[in-house]
Amino acid sequence: MKTSASVTLAILAVITVGAVYVWPYVKMDFTESASYTEQDKRECEFFTPDILKNMPRVSAHYHFGYSNVSGPDLLIYEVTFSGTTHTNRINHYLQKNGFRRLGSCDIDGECWQGDDPGMSVSVSIDAKSEIVIVSVMDKT
Repeated sequence: MKTSASVTLAILAVITVGAVYVWPYVKMDFTESASYTEQDKRECEFFTPDILKNMPRVSAHYHFGYSNVSGPDLLIYEVTFSGTTHTNRINHYLQKNGFRRLGSCDIDGECWQGDDPGMSVSVSIDAKSEIVIVSVMDKT
């Protein structure tokens, strides 16, 4: 009887630990939006595409964002840099990674296109607030 109870408790403990570990990932998978910093390791690893993970940090003050705009059709990933309006290092990084600047853009900023037609990047500057926003639009 004691062995059966011990085995049952061990199984329940393993299930509980597994659920506690997996639950944050389940929540992130179904979230519509998120705002986080690089110190939020789990969110940063889960949400941030490589193009933003490796983006030059043009300011010491920055944070990331994620939005699921229209269900599974459009995902937007952002990094917002505060206290700067300089984008030269960002532009160079995008060019170096195979992106080309587009002639026209639907937003107030510069749009970039890489080899993947479903992904585009925009770089916006708010000079008054000294903010640079780099957005990656992924049309999956």
